[in-house]
Amino acid sequence: MATLRWRNAAVLFKEESVEDTPETPSASTDAVKVENLAVNFNPQQIQTNEATGSLDSSGPIPVGLQTTISFDVLLKGSGAAGTPPECNEMLKACGWAETITASAIPASPEAATAGSATSVTLGASFTATAQLYRGMPLSLTVNPTAATPFISDYTVGKLATLTDTFSPVLDGTTLCQIPANVLYTPASDSIPSGTLEIYVDGIKYIFAGSRGAPVFNVATQNVGRISFNFNGRFVSQTDVAVPATTYDSTRPPAFKNAVMNLDRVCVALQNFSVDTGNSLVNLPDPCAAQGWGPAQITERNMTGSMDPNKTLVATRDVITAMDAGTSVIIHARWGEVTGNKVAITVPSALYTGVSLGDRSGIVTEELTFFPSGEDSGAFICFY
Repeated sequence: MATLRWRNAAVLFKEESVEDTPETPSASTDAVKVENLAVNFNPQQIQTNEATGSLDSSGPIPVGLQTTISFDVLLKGSGAAGTPPECNEMLKACGWAETITASAIPASPEAATAGSATSVTLGASFTATAQLYRGMPLSLTVNPTAATPFISDYTVGKLATLTDTFSPVLDGTTLCQIPANVLYTPASDSIPSGTLEIYVDGIKYIFAGSRGAPVFNVATQNVGRISFNFNGRFVSQTDVAVPATTYDSTRPPAFKNAVMNLDRVCVALQNFSVDTGNSLVNLPDPCAAQGWGPAQITERNMTGSMDPNKTLVATRDVITAMDAGTSVIIHARWGEVTGNKVAITVPSALYTGVSLGDRSGIVTEELTFFPSGEDSGAFICFY
């Protein structure tokens, strides 16, 4: 009798061209490294109340099978700026639209037409479309010498509001350029489904019509992770050997020597998290093999949390901001190698809770927040 081992497993994911119609993922292009893989088969059954001529009841009748699949993916780039990460199709199936900027905009840095401590007005080479560059990095040179803040707001007048504060203030001598990057933004339309193939030491499982809900977690002196939870329709299981998979060679950057800004002020913390809050529903469908249609994302209630060290009120007054409904920018970026840098930007966050905590004898603020804005609650960027 063979003993199956979890370690000898592989996960492949491919976007479906037709919803709930299984694709055939490639082991060389669609494999994604995962941690903490778990698969749950949840049978839907009804219990009858038939008279059987005894005190015993009849057994339950199976009426459908629902499945959930969960795993963690390490937050890392592909190794090449402007090339999507391994988990890109998973993110799209979780309601995140992908924007690929394959090369720098413009090809050479261009002078701003005006600036301030927290914004610049971009020049002629940039497009005057509101929010076109929101969530993207903006490389600055000359004034300051070198910096790469992110754009938290962008207007038709080409005014780019930034995640950082600069002194001296930015001005017409500041050179600006958006580097190659891949940006993910929350989407409400055209959310694709995907096919999951999971190999476990000699067994191949196929799940179609899969959509999911990710949680982004970052911890200091650790690496970032995306915790995925997928709903998928069970298609089949067969005895198949684990294929020879190909992955990119990058390793996730550690969350250190990073920028962690709360309202444009760098904060010390242990944990930072953004939960997309997707509601996944499998609608009843008598025409479907299991009596259920493919997973649908019916609602998104994005939330976040962080635990910065407590400061004096004069430095950061969270309670007043929460009471007044004042929004703040939350932004983290880390990684030191181009093509393997990651950023999370919440351009408008409202505090929803605060309590005092204790970390090794240090007072912390246990904060929860709501990333507000339709299809703009948070942005994930690889650059």
